[in-house]
Amino acid sequence: MFHYFPDNYRWSLAVLRAIAAGGLFGEIDWACSRLREAAKAAPSGDLEAWHAAWRELAMQLETSARTAREAGHHVSASDFSLRASVYYQWAEGLLDPDDARAHAMYGKHLDCFADFASQRSPAIEIVDIPFGDQVIPAYLVPAAPGNAPGPACLLSDGLDANKEEMFYVALALARRGITTLAFDGPGQGAALRVHGMTARHDFEKPVGAVVDWLLQRPEVDPARIGIVAASWGGYYAPRAVAFEKRIKACGVMGAVFDTHACMVRRVGYVPGQGATQLGGNAPLGTTGKQILRILGAPDWESAFRKLEAFRLEPVAHQIDCDLFIVHGENDRHAPPSEAQRLMEAVASRHKRLRVFTQAEGGAAHVNLDRPEPALSMVCDWMAERL
Repeated sequence: MFHYFPDNYRWSLAVLRAIAAGGLFGEIDWACSRLREAAKAAPSGDLEAWHAAWRELAMQLETSARTAREAGHHVSASDFSLRASVYYQWAEGLLDPDDARAHAMYGKHLDCFADFASQRSPAIEIVDIPFGDQVIPAYLVPAAPGNAPGPACLLSDGLDANKEEMFYVALALARRGITTLAFDGPGQGAALRVHGMTARHDFEKPVGAVVDWLLQRPEVDPARIGIVAASWGGYYAPRAVAFEKRIKACGVMGAVFDTHACMVRRVGYVPGQGATQLGGNAPLGTTGKQILRILGAPDWESAFRKLEAFRLEPVAHQIDCDLFIVHGENDRHAPPSEAQRLMEAVASRHKRLRVFTQAEGGAAHVNLDRPEPALSMVCDWMAERL
């Protein structure tokens, strides 16, 4: 994996995530090249400097989008808005979740993505899906023109990601004729930050609500629905399809068979002592406080009690839909053994595991060090299965 900041894994991972989500390396380098020393500050970098650099970059792109829009250059405005959204995500991403600036930056992130979505052709629909007395935030990316009704795919993000960060996957699916609905489930993105929904192990419940909504769309064939998920989504999606039998195919980008065990390793959890490993080189994409906020837990003891239920072993035998897992051999968040355990436990007749090596690239978490060809493999497979 490319470490832009040699002594700070978390910041380096963020750089790769921002590029995958649509950011440009030249713009990111312009902001981050000034953070070399800030990245070395104990214990996990100078977060004020990080925030300031990404906020400045995001504001520049937002201004460029506004200027282009006022001049009638809607393609440029849309492109600028997408990248501004990516950069505002990271201006917010490592702030204390109780910091008022975090709420403001996340609002900017959503606003810029909405500007991008409305100016794109064809436009992307931003929707709220009913879920009990709450809503699940989502956006719908229409498939490339073809015969309707056609296949559709749900798209789920990970522990600390946002649905907007996954647009590159939605676009890849849409280009293959698959209508894509990306959503923030409980504990994710806007579901957490805007609606206060914390993570839950029974992810089939929100997924069921999303499928209910999707089946009302005339462009969707009810017999051809899939799901693709990444990172912690590698727990959420398999958990969902163990119960939600309307989903026919599941693509996993980084499997998590035992979320509790993986998180113990990631934060160095010791009973009675809490998380002992939260510095910049811990295999984390966010801060310890944000993880507690995601889980709706006041402390690490409570968090790990809740995580006891986040295990696939009790339900994996119920998974019988088509399954494809891509994983990196050097994934620091979840070792390849997590993917192998899932493969061995499911009842799927059609199942496949592809582990990418250091020599070929794509060996890091969610293949972020070299997203292709893993991304195309998953999307091509989904097109074949649906």
